[in-house]
Amino acid sequence: MSEFTLCGPCGYAKENKSAKKWCTVCEEGLCADCEKVHKSIKSSRNHRLISIEDYRQIKDISVNLDCQDHDKQLELYCKTHDIAVCLGCIPFHHMTCPDVIPLDQAAKNVKRSVALADLEDTFSSTLQNLQQIITDCVSAMELLNDQRQDIKNTINDTRARIMKKLDDLQTKLLLELDKTYGNCKSDNDKFLTRLKNCERDLSCWRKRTKQLKLFASEV
Repeated sequence: MSEFTLCGPCGYAKENKSAKKWCTVCEEGLCADCEKVHKSIKSSRNHRLISIEDYRQIKDISVNLDCQDHDKQLELYCKTHDIAVCLGCIPFHHMTCPDVIPLDQAAKNVKRSVALADLEDTFSSTLQNLQQIITDCVSAMELLNDQRQDIKNTINDTRARIMKKLDDLQTKLLLELDKTYGNCKSDNDKFLTRLKNCERDLSCWRKRTKQLKLFASEV
């Protein structure tokens, strides 16, 4: 649903009517009837009216036309000080200024001025630079992600190679261990066999010696 903008004068009269136009000077909406009255009054017939649709595009842009020192509307422009002023400012700060003119006269043809064109060019070039910076940042982040992935792949590959080397070394060491163990066991078994043979022979000799001691003569 589109946003509803009330007519200012009708709202003052406790009537809710939808505004069709917006007065940029009075800063209020106008219904069709109030627009006719607005244009018929001498003090407001030259006010600039825009459509409500156009107003909605600029309503969030803050433009203050009131003097902060005297709480009056800014109606004049001092060329000497390059500033918009109200009637209350003149006696205090601009009595000697020779070039105080109406604000609407100072603003005449401002949309076609070189200063505004330069400002728009500055905005455009700055926006292009900002967009390029954003593009470069995105590209740099993508490159950073790619480099991060490459480093991770390198680390994983290096780890895999190291693990393979360790596995090969483990296999080799285990084989050598088993071989050495086999040789030692074989030698130990042979030596154990010889010891058992000696034990058997010694037992036999001891037995024979006892028999000789019991039954043989001393000679």
